[in-house]
Amino acid sequence: MPLKILTIEDDPAITTFINLLLTIYEMQVVVANDGVTGIELARTESPDLILLDLMMPVMNGWEVCQTIRSFSQVPIIVVTAVSNREQIISALAAGANAFMEKPISIEDLVAQIKHFTGY
Repeated sequence: MPLKILTIEDDPAITTFINLLLTIYEMQVVVANDGVTGIELARTESPDLILLDLMMPVMNGWEVCQTIRSFSQVPIIVVTAVSNREQIISALAAGANAFMEKPISIEDLVAQIKHFTGY
Protein backbone atom coordinates (compact mmCIF):
# COMPACT_ATOMS: atom_id res chain seq x y z
CA MET A 1 0.00 0.00 0.00
CA PRO A 2 1.49 3.38 -1.00
CA LEU A 3 2.12 6.14 1.50
CA LYS A 4 -0.64 8.75 1.62
CA ILE A 5 0.74 12.28 1.71
CA LEU A 6 -1.57 15.22 2.44
CA THR A 7 -0.29 18.45 0.90
CA ILE A 8 -1.82 21.62 2.34
CA GLU A 9 -0.68 24.43 0.05
CA ASP A 10 -2.55 27.35 -1.53
CA ASP A 11 -0.45 27.48 -4.73
CA PRO A 12 -1.87 24.99 -7.29
CA ALA A 13 1.40 25.00 -9.27
CA ILE A 14 3.28 23.74 -6.22
CA THR A 15 0.69 21.09 -5.38
CA THR A 16 0.77 19.85 -8.97
CA PHE A 17 4.58 19.73 -8.87
CA ILE A 18 4.65 17.82 -5.57
CA ASN A 19 1.93 15.46 -6.77
CA LEU A 20 3.82 14.61 -9.97
CA LEU A 21 7.11 14.06 -8.17
CA LEU A 22 5.78 11.97 -5.31
CA THR A 23 3.75 9.72 -7.60
CA ILE A 24 7.07 8.79 -9.24
CA TYR A 25 8.00 7.42 -5.81
CA GLU A 26 4.68 5.53 -5.74
CA MET A 27 3.14 7.76 -3.08
CA GLN A 28 -0.50 8.81 -3.11
CA VAL A 29 -1.01 12.56 -2.79
CA VAL A 30 -4.15 14.20 -1.40
CA VAL A 31 -4.32 17.98 -1.90
CA ALA A 32 -5.94 20.76 0.08
CA ASN A 33 -5.62 24.32 -1.22
CA ASP A 34 -6.56 25.92 2.09
CA GLY A 35 -6.15 25.21 5.80
CA VAL A 36 -9.79 24.45 6.59
CA THR A 37 -9.97 21.79 3.88
CA GLY A 38 -6.57 20.50 5.00
CA ILE A 39 -7.79 19.97 8.55
CA GLU A 40 -10.87 18.12 7.30
CA LEU A 41 -8.75 15.89 5.05
CA ALA A 42 -6.34 15.24 7.91
CA ARG A 43 -9.34 13.89 9.85
CA THR A 44 -10.97 11.88 7.04
CA GLU A 45 -8.10 10.66 4.87
CA SER A 46 -5.75 9.36 7.62
CA PRO A 47 -2.57 10.51 5.85
CA ASP A 48 0.79 8.98 6.70
CA LEU A 49 2.41 12.44 6.58
CA ILE A 50 1.41 16.06 5.98
CA LEU A 51 3.30 18.67 3.94
CA LEU A 52 2.18 22.10 5.14
CA ASP A 53 2.73 25.61 3.84
CA LEU A 54 2.72 28.42 6.42
CA MET A 55 1.62 31.40 4.36
CA MET A 56 -1.99 30.76 3.35
CA PRO A 57 -5.10 32.93 3.36
CA VAL A 58 -7.98 32.47 5.83
CA MET A 59 -6.13 30.07 8.12
CA ASN A 60 -2.33 30.13 8.20
CA GLY A 61 -0.07 27.10 8.58
CA TRP A 62 0.62 27.72 12.26
CA GLU A 63 -3.11 27.57 13.04
CA VAL A 64 -3.55 24.50 10.84
CA CYS A 65 -0.65 22.74 12.56
CA GLN A 66 -1.96 23.48 16.05
CA THR A 67 -5.45 22.31 15.10
CA ILE A 68 -4.19 19.06 13.58
CA ARG A 69 -2.06 18.46 16.68
CA SER A 70 -5.23 18.63 18.80
CA PHE A 71 -6.43 15.34 17.25
CA SER A 72 -3.48 13.69 15.48
CA GLN A 73 0.22 12.96 15.84
CA VAL A 74 0.77 12.41 12.10
CA PRO A 75 4.20 13.76 11.08
CA ILE A 76 4.02 17.30 9.69
CA ILE A 77 6.76 18.75 7.50
CA VAL A 78 6.48 22.49 6.94
CA VAL A 79 7.45 23.35 3.35
CA THR A 80 7.47 27.10 2.90
CA ALA A 81 9.32 30.12 1.53
CA VAL A 82 9.45 31.61 5.04
CA SER A 83 13.04 31.61 6.23
CA ASN A 84 12.74 33.83 9.30
CA ARG A 85 14.26 32.02 12.30
CA GLU A 86 11.47 33.05 14.68
CA GLN A 87 8.79 31.82 12.29
CA ILE A 88 10.57 28.49 11.89
CA ILE A 89 10.81 28.10 15.67
CA SER A 90 7.13 28.98 16.05
CA ALA A 91 6.16 26.39 13.41
CA LEU A 92 8.07 23.72 15.31
CA ALA A 93 6.51 24.93 18.57
CA ALA A 94 3.06 24.62 16.93
CA GLY A 95 3.76 20.92 16.43
CA ALA A 96 5.62 20.56 13.13
CA ASN A 97 8.20 17.77 13.05
CA ALA A 98 10.50 19.34 10.45
CA PHE A 99 10.97 22.41 8.29
CA MET A 100 12.04 22.67 4.65
CA GLU A 101 12.57 25.93 2.80
CA LYS A 102 11.33 26.39 -0.77
CA PRO A 103 12.58 25.70 -3.32
CA ILE A 104 12.90 22.12 -2.13
CA SER A 105 14.96 19.29 -3.49
CA ILE A 106 12.75 16.29 -4.24
CA GLU A 107 15.51 13.98 -2.99
CA ASP A 108 15.62 15.83 0.34
CA LEU A 109 11.83 15.81 0.57
CA VAL A 110 11.63 12.07 -0.10
CA ALA A 111 14.40 11.46 2.44
CA GLN A 112 12.43 13.41 5.07
CA ILE A 113 9.22 11.53 4.22
CA LYS A 114 11.04 8.21 4.53
CA HIS A 115 12.62 9.30 7.81
CA PHE A 116 9.29 10.18 9.43
CA THR A 117 7.26 7.28 8.02
CA GLY A 118 9.80 4.47 7.97
CA TYR A 119 8.84 3.88 4.32
